[in-house]
Amino acid sequence: MPSLATIKAEISKLPDGPPLVAALPGATTGIGSYIATVLATTYAKHGSKLRVYIVGRNAVRAESVIAGCQRLSPGSEWRFVSATDLALISEVDRCCDEIIKQETEAPFHGGPVRLDLLYMTYCYPILKERHTTPEGLDSFLSTVYYSRIRFIMNLLPLLTASPKPGHVISVYTGSFQDEVEPGKLPIGLPPDSEYGVAGVRKYTAFMKTFLFEELAEKYAGRLSLTHIYPGLVDGPGFLSDDMPTWFRITWRILKPILRHIYMTSPEDCGAVMVYLATPHFPAKGQDVPEGVKTATSSQDQLGGGAYSVGQRADSPNKVAYSNVRQEDTVKLVWDHTMKTLEDIEKANAAKAG
Repeated sequence: MPSLATIKAEISKLPDGPPLVAALPGATTGIGSYIATVLATTYAKHGSKLRVYIVGRNAVRAESVIAGCQRLSPGSEWRFVSATDLALISEVDRCCDEIIKQETEAPFHGGPVRLDLLYMTYCYPILKERHTTPEGLDSFLSTVYYSRIRFIMNLLPLLTASPKPGHVISVYTGSFQDEVEPGKLPIGLPPDSEYGVAGVRKYTAFMKTFLFEELAEKYAGRLSLTHIYPGLVDGPGFLSDDMPTWFRITWRILKPILRHIYMTSPEDCGAVMVYLATPHFPAKGQDVPEGVKTATSSQDQLGGGAYSVGQRADSPNKVAYSNVRQEDTVKLVWDHTMKTLEDIEKANAAKAG
């Protein structure tokens, strides 16, 4: 587990590389906004070497985040992409189209048309009443899995066009590995008997682990993918109106205690997240600078390209789901995910036509 001093020292080296383009779906609040702030701080004295797309629903909050980041890093460029509901695949498609359009029309520093970092932090409120989107997906599972995979797939041409390997970071269930029985693989929507925070976590972590491994293999040398458990991080989401009253009351009571014994500060959380974009998390087969200690992948390979890490970017150092891994496990997850997204795309096209 790297120390915070090491993490901050490593991210301070990012501006030594080429100009950076980042997209942050969910960064109008919470962890996404902390990532934006750390990026701004890191590039504060490096002119116009940073362009960031803030993707989210709340334009007022986005303006506040962008204004704060511009004060920290006046030379950096910040853009807002409005999104109504990122549980909808159609809305993800629209946001991706807008990012691609803007990058194509005005490549950062003259090109190539690219995206270096994709951080996904948005999530349906975990204690809110269960909801199914008009496209037929569970809103909770969509925001932590299906719509995030859609972001990746849509933006792959830009992520793999970067001079250096693109980095994808999904914030939610990294390093979690719930028990899975052979023959009962958690693929798709959890049954009603399992549905809830734990059930969605179990299914998301399993599917994302294998799908990330497949993408790391397909785009070896060009794409690094990490999912991370952020820990308990202070933020406005705990007091959101989407949370039950009992939870908000309980949180107000417990927060002063948790802050001192377990909670991660916004600054430290943002630093850990940006650390995932350093050469310590390389694409599979990527050459790394001498002396750089690379992370261990979910297949227990140094620098394997697909990583599942804890709140301090710590790797479990073991093969994930070793008891149920079979030759066809990746294919089962991949085929299910792609078919789900393709079916929704076809249905949306039929409605539009």
